[in-house]
Amino acid sequence: MKPFRLTILGSNAAFPCHGRLTSSVCVQYLQDYFIIDACESVQVRIQQYKIPIQKVKAIFISHLHGDHIFGLPGLLNSFSMHNRTKELLIVGPSGIKEYIETVFRITQGHLFFPLKILEINPKDRKTVYANKNIQIKSFPLNHRIETTGYRFNEVLSDYNIKKNAIQTYNLSVDEIKRIKKGENIMRNEKVVDYSTLVYKKAKPRSFAYCSDTIYDESIVEDIKDVQVLYHETTYLDELADKAEERGHSTAKQAAKMALLCQAKQLITGHYSPRYKYVDDIILEAKTIFKQTLKGYDGFILDLIPEE
Repeated sequence: MKPFRLTILGSNAAFPCHGRLTSSVCVQYLQDYFIIDACESVQVRIQQYKIPIQKVKAIFISHLHGDHIFGLPGLLNSFSMHNRTKELLIVGPSGIKEYIETVFRITQGHLFFPLKILEINPKDRKTVYANKNIQIKSFPLNHRIETTGYRFNEVLSDYNIKKNAIQTYNLSVDEIKRIKKGENIMRNEKVVDYSTLVYKKAKPRSFAYCSDTIYDESIVEDIKDVQVLYHETTYLDELADKAEERGHSTAKQAAKMALLCQAKQLITGHYSPRYKYVDDIILEAKTIFKQTLKGYDGFILDLIPEE
């Protein structure tokens, strides 16, 4: 099984407390690692959880509130101090380039590896990173400032064709290529379903990250059928008015979103500092969506292929 692993680096909102750092997640696919948001002391978590610095391909920033970016300069400096030489991509909203350049200018810091910064319009729905194994798309979230969500989609290779199918239907090279891509063929004016000619393969795995956002059904299509959904659960539902006022969601609202988009699992996170313990948040979400998992610093989840 190809590794597709999530590691929560920080699960708190606003500021670190109760043993929780603020928002940050690491996504591993095969040998590539991706960081989403960069909480204070994120470089400590990366060392603690043995995430290889040289294999981090990109950092994705959801928005420019401090609890999501205050750790970014320190992380980049750590990369440089650990002799990183490979180019690093940073994707984020307008202003992220100025933020990074300003910090390193006034601190007279130096990076010894190439840095590529891609500023995106948070209102866009677009592919912001892709290789032969994974595709990462952005979509808009509804927060106090412009905020972006990210969806990671596994890219599976073509179907493997059954050897006896080649002989039985005397398949041409062109037909073999079409069948492997999931296309039907014709024989004696009848359609031959490609699925009868190939071995089954698992459904592509996927992960969506919704950091700071109110309950907003406009993103359902962006996260439709996602295998694992990380959706902020800042408050219990008794504080729904405060959640809307501050651009956040409650545990029940996150669970409703998981139901609507038909996610397989929901990970909670971005807990208000008012909650020393978050078990009630998990229980509240589970009243709506039973497949709720408690997000916490150090939480690891391996995405398992579905048939």
